[in-house]
Amino acid sequence: MGQDDEVFLANEAQRQEYILNQDGVIYWGTENAVLAQPWDFSQFEEDIVDICFTLLDVGERHQDKDHTQRKNPVYICRTVAAMLNCDEFRGILTECGTRQYFNGTPPSKWLGSGPILRQWIASHCKPVRYGQCWVFAAVMCSVLRCLGIPTRVVTGFTWAHNTNSSLSVDEYYDEDGTLLTQDKNARVWTFHVWNECWMARADLLPEYSGWQALDATCQEKSKGPSFCGPAPVQAIKEGDTEADYDVCYFFAAINAKCQVWIQKTDHTLKPALGSTKYTGNNISTKSVDSERCEDITHNYKYPEGSFQEKVVLDKAYTKIKKLEATSSSSKTQFSFIPTALEEPVNLFIHLQLRNSMLRGQDVPLSIEVFNHSGGEKATHLLVGAQSLHYNGAPVTQLWKEEFHFTLRSNEANNLQVFVPYSQYREELGQDHLLRLTAILKDEDSYIYFAQEEIIICDPPLTIEFPENMVQYQPSTAKIGLLNPLTEPLEKCVIVVAGRGLIYRQRKYKLGSVQPKSIQQLQIPFTPTQDGPRRLTAHLTCLQIQNLKTYKTTNIATA
Repeated sequence: MGQDDEVFLANEAQRQEYILNQDGVIYWGTENAVLAQPWDFSQFEEDIVDICFTLLDVGERHQDKDHTQRKNPVYICRTVAAMLNCDEFRGILTECGTRQYFNGTPPSKWLGSGPILRQWIASHCKPVRYGQCWVFAAVMCSVLRCLGIPTRVVTGFTWAHNTNSSLSVDEYYDEDGTLLTQDKNARVWTFHVWNECWMARADLLPEYSGWQALDATCQEKSKGPSFCGPAPVQAIKEGDTEADYDVCYFFAAINAKCQVWIQKTDHTLKPALGSTKYTGNNISTKSVDSERCEDITHNYKYPEGSFQEKVVLDKAYTKIKKLEATSSSSKTQFSFIPTALEEPVNLFIHLQLRNSMLRGQDVPLSIEVFNHSGGEKATHLLVGAQSLHYNGAPVTQLWKEEFHFTLRSNEANNLQVFVPYSQYREELGQDHLLRLTAILKDEDSYIYFAQEEIIICDPPLTIEFPENMVQYQPSTAKIGLLNPLTEPLEKCVIVVAGRGLIYRQRKYKLGSVQPKSIQQLQIPFTPTQDGPRRLTAHLTCLQIQNLKTYKTTNIATA
């Protein structure tokens, strides 16, 4: 690959990572508790290269494109992105909403791109069920790396989805603090996963070359295809929203402010005070040549509160307002009712809880309410917990408690409460997220609001390797599962995979694991490849669906 090639990457370690590495890590969780899951990109397995070219052929046929353009990386990225999740093109994956996954594989069960691409080709290019954002991004990464475009998978926490380029997004709660479903509306996702590809942008100014953001997850867009990008990351940072493609969309998703509204019983809406939520707080990717998480937020945004940030936001806001004025959208936007939000803020409410807890534990929550008005205030506080999908859709309200108290001027009240495990045990939802909310009303009927999220972590699954392992010599790994619960883990199945260690995937049935006990599993294997090799284990049982762990070891050459 010559230096004049549009996808030339000068740094050798980066070339090894972003084109050749088949072992990935994808981040999820919350901005305060970032979790890692392993992914096998398999981009250089024999059949995968052929499948990637078939995918390009099918994409070009359905999109009426001309394959003479294949030397252009922007063309390749857009052709592959359009193929990922659009059923009308016989896309690769079907996106699942928040429903159950009938006749398909839940997104959390996939361990790599190989089985998805093989299933797609074996079923004569019928979409594979099911994918969510990280699955789209992971498969996209496999295909683009296979085709020689340096690509990485990126996760952003607190992401405003479907804002249609507006810099504001609204969340609606009822008076009990229950998040109301606003289907298809803009929503703040706990995390979102997309790709970055490295290329020179011959079609744009030179400063826009480098990393390009590309998002294959379906968007609600007023015009154009349902994917987004490639958008120069530098243009997103500078608020140059007119640069191609879809800079506007990425900019809004990581810079929008979220206003909370309380819907009263008579369906009127009241703004909640003290509750503005900011987006794009942490953008991360796997670092080069290590399994550490690298924070790349600074590539997308200037430091919060800095002068440059204000300049960029003002510039983008002016451009987006102009765009709105010329487009015919008559969407009513609550976010431009400033008068409602300029009320006196007399009370202050603060929620504090741990970033993550182990499943089986009660969740402790401390609430501080402070009255900094000049007089005494009678207050009503309602604290609630609900389970949440990662895309901001509520699963169910599962616990609430009410308090009435009077606060003297400049007095604080600290409350400690627990959300019992018995309350969230059956209703946790597949993404293990709980949102805790506090709604405080005073006698003047002002409403104050605070929210925090916590992730409930699964019990530890450990992998141990013997000290020295040599290629072609039989060996044994040990997998250990600790059950921290007071009930048995039932119908436990562990799937293990590892290129060069085990052929494709192996399944072990463990049956039940008793409360507070550790179950060991011996995995015999003979390494066929030397160098660093990763073993991945995935546990499912009646109580747990998405417990993955991985460990990399070095295999000596025979």
